[in-house]
Amino acid sequence: MTVAVRRLTPADLTPQLMRFAVAGLGVTLFSAAIYLVLSMALGLPALLANVAGHLCGVVLGFQVHSRWSFRHHDRRDGLLRLLQFAAGSGASFLLNCFWVWTLVDGLGASPWVAAPAMLFVTPLASFAINRWWVFAGD
Repeated sequence: MTVAVRRLTPADLTPQLMRFAVAGLGVTLFSAAIYLVLSMALGLPALLANVAGHLCGVVLGFQVHSRWSFRHHDRRDGLLRLLQFAAGSGASFLLNCFWVWTLVDGLGASPWVAAPAMLFVTPLASFAINRWWVFAGD
């Protein structure tokens, strides 16, 4: 079975996934810093600060992923890719909302129960969206 997986997996998939993970961590820390500064230091409502942090993260994430994580992919118009990236980021956000809604609100589990899906399943889905749709090869 591993032979079949190797044939289906491009040689650059693992390094690309690692770059995506490192970039994603950096973007997440950046978004969290924006959120904390706006909400705690400047006194903005937490929900508004979260939206602002997320939007800043989308812009930074697009720059980092297009120039580093997926640097050898797709040369289409930047605006189209930015819109696709924003849609993919929205899908990831909604997927995380789904985990919380289903596991925490629906089943009454602790908020920590949703964390593994948010940390592992959603990023893999996001990687797939970005690799095969947003930054699809030429």
